Amino acid sequence: MVRNRILKNYFAEILLLFTLGIITTILMLSWSLNYHFEKSTTHIVNTLNREFLAENHRIYEYLQKIIRISGMELFLEPSIQRLMYRKDLENFDVVVGIRRLDAVMSANVHIHSIYVYNAARRYVYATSNTDSDRMDRFRDKNALTLLSGSADHRRLAPIPRFLEDSSGGVPVYSFVFYDIRKTEPRIGGALVMNFTLEWLREVFKDTDTSNSRVMFVDTDGTVVYHSDSSMFLKNIDSDEIFRRMKDQGEPAGFFSSVSGADEVFVFYSKGLNDSLYLVRVYPYEVIMGDIIARRWTTLVLVLVWVPLAMALAVLISRRLYRPIGKLVQRVGAKAEKNESRQGDIGFLSSSIESILSRAESVEETSESYRKMLQADILRDALVGKTRDPRVLKDQFLEYELPFSGSGPFQLAGFRPFHETSLGSLMAGCGVNEMAGVMVDGHRGLILLGNCGQGCIDALCRRAIDMGALLAVRDVNINSIGDLPDHAAAVLEELRFSFLHSGGTVLDCPEQGRNIGAAGYPHQMEKEILSLLRQGKADDAYAAYLEFFEEVIQWSFSHFRFSMKRLYISVQLLAKEMGEGFESPDEMDIGTFEQSLEELEDRESLDRFFRQRFVFFESVLLQAKALKNHALVELIKETARMEYSNPNLCQQFLADRVKLSVSHVSKIFKEAEGISISDYCLDIRMEKVTSLLAETDIPVRDAAAAAGFSNENYFYTLFRKRFGMTPGEYRKRYKLR
Repeated sequence: MVRNRILKNYFAEILLLFTLGIITTILMLSWSLNYHFEKSTTHIVNTLNREFLAENHRIYEYLQKIIRISGMELFLEPSIQRLMYRKDLENFDVVVGIRRLDAVMSANVHIHSIYVYNAARRYVYATSNTDSDRMDRFRDKNALTLLSGSADHRRLAPIPRFLEDSSGGVPVYSFVFYDIRKTEPRIGGALVMNFTLEWLREVFKDTDTSNSRVMFVDTDGTVVYHSDSSMFLKNIDSDEIFRRMKDQGEPAGFFSSVSGADEVFVFYSKGLNDSLYLVRVYPYEVIMGDIIARRWTTLVLVLVWVPLAMALAVLISRRLYRPIGKLVQRVGAKAEKNESRQGDIGFLSSSIESILSRAESVEETSESYRKMLQADILRDALVGKTRDPRVLKDQFLEYELPFSGSGPFQLAGFRPFHETSLGSLMAGCGVNEMAGVMVDGHRGLILLGNCGQGCIDALCRRAIDMGALLAVRDVNINSIGDLPDHAAAVLEELRFSFLHSGGTVLDCPEQGRNIGAAGYPHQMEKEILSLLRQGKADDAYAAYLEFFEEVIQWSFSHFRFSMKRLYISVQLLAKEMGEGFESPDEMDIGTFEQSLEELEDRESLDRFFRQRFVFFESVLLQAKALKNHALVELIKETARMEYSNPNLCQQFLADRVKLSVSHVSKIFKEAEGISISDYCLDIRMEKVTSLLAETDIPVRDAAAAAGFSNENYFYTLFRKRFGMTPGEYRKRYKLR
């Protein structure tokens, strides 16, 4: 009766506690995973969108720059200048100018129209898809504020507005080009290029199938671009999204908001010197859809696994039931008499004490305890905690270690090895004076007395067969007092097992390793780091091999310290070199140090450092290539802008980029396949042939406009390149 009640009560309690523990753990884990996954995903999406928005800003600025450059080139062309400022225009001049406007417009699908304003004639000349007419009759009335007035207009900046044409109002960005010297008191002439908003749609990949809405908003709340064209130039200063964006006061950020009946995520960015916000609005489901799906998946998994966990708890509880049942059965009939006096807990406790007092394995317990003490005494003797020979002899005798104490002794060490393998190794040797001990989880030592060379050789070979990679033997121990020094030498050699091929049996060197203080090879480290800075991976690896050979001459502690310090120096160099130099397989210092302790072969360590050095070299080469490409593009852009400057030459361009002529010339030649001088000449020839074919200006003026200061030299170059004189070229290729 007592037994049944104990088993019934404790079985129910164990089952209940175990089940509650499993359910609580699963629920807490699922909640934590969902919470942190949602925060992590939001952070990642925000980071990616900030990078996307910043990149779009750079693309937008680049396109504006291209528009300004192309617009200024058109503005400065003689045919356009005549349309702009001359009163006595001939019909031929008008036709040539408008034809040039049409050519520019057809080259860019996003140009809606181009206007040339002549203040002297109060007339607007436009591309063929727009009527040219007097100012008072010009169809695009909104353009009047751009084509007339004072010099306070924004110059070379995009002006968002509605353009009036036959189809109604068209949203455009207008760029106004005029000569500042001719603006007092009013604009004497101007060039206006009207671009549709489609070029921005291409930049932002803003299509009807996009998951987000994109808009440009100035600080006053005026929309200058929107995925929905009906929002163009509307003011959203009172809109909740715009107000929250301004209230945050940050140049970039994100937040969630409720837009109508839907929840959205808003990501925005604004440059420090920019007056426009670039905003991207995503529906909540687009950003968090996967998280919501995973949340439901987690809930389903919890509902599935809870019954399984309960079933597992029942099985484990039943396993706990059996030993308790056996324990109670051994109590006997006497327990029934003590029940009323002791209670359930007292009854169970006294029953256990009774069982232990009558245990039949007391001798086995004593023997196990004696072996544990023997292992501790032997370990203390070998690692040097006990060095007095008399004390060692007394302890060997007291704890029945199987040694006479007079010597000689032999010592064998193995790595890697395990305690169970150590017992199996000694069991089949048939040697009387033998005892073994594990010094740590990887190294084992066996001490033998009065054993010959053949005996210890057989022991080492057997250890190799059982899985040891290295066996170190020492047969020259003459007295018990020499054990600590010889054991230290064997253990030190075992720590360098990675230097030897698997299955090596090694005699411990008589001198042993120098375990004293050793100097760190600073100069070798400096050489390695210097070569890495230069991107010379092979030379750095060769220097590393010399470094390695130097530090393995000393103790393992010194080797570990030296390798760890070298690794830290390489990591610090990576941080010094900047972003991109930290290897993806980087490990922290603790992990690296632990890998040295568990190192099984040298090749893996050498391979680790070689891969690190090669990674350095590849990143340096990529950085150098990007830098050279940017330098070449800057030189080309400067040459295209300064082609009319008679001083344009290699020295001029080298001074602009603040580098030597030889360095700039070498990089440009390698990248473009031609010299800088030839590139500048190509640009000038291209400009002068364009002027000869499209205008009637004298050859001398065309050459001067293209940067040729010496007319005779120009004629020589022109004939050499085209096989004809500039006049002959004009007759042959003149546009009619």
